[in-house]
Amino acid sequence: MDSFFTTTTWLGSLYLLLPLSVLLSLLLLWFGKSGQAVLISSSLLITIISVHVAKLMFRRPRPSTTELLVAMPSDWSFPSAHTAQATAFFLSVTLVAFQVLPPIWASLFALLSLLFIGIVGYSRIYLQVHYVSDVLAGMVLAALIVSAVRFIVPLLPWLRGK
Repeated sequence: MDSFFTTTTWLGSLYLLLPLSVLLSLLLLWFGKSGQAVLISSSLLITIISVHVAKLMFRRPRPSTTELLVAMPSDWSFPSAHTAQATAFFLSVTLVAFQVLPPIWASLFALLSLLFIGIVGYSRIYLQVHYVSDVLAGMVLAALIVSAVRFIVPLLPWLRGK
């Protein structure tokens, strides 16, 4: 399981999620779906900023352990950035999937997204770089941000009807 979790934890990394977010947003813009592009990109960017501000506010030390499978991140522990980023990305993409895909495919994508979010969260605990509360806080923070962005985007005058 060690290699599985050291690999799957990257599903929450910005090295993967930022390029994917840019690619999906550009693709959506190409097809005239600017509201969906804004949902994905804004949700991820606001989550990144919020998580790092929260880390500086709470300054919770990371778990103390000696046998790590990955390098201990140098920033604070609370909330989990990987988990928050994965939650923001996969949740916002799922919302877009329900707008652009047939319901059966969107539902399948939603299940896979929940699985990915759960795996990323658990990987952070398994790898001993976060506490359970860090992971749960990352999920909740990102879900609140995606919900807020989802509510606000249709209200933006330049995105109405898109």
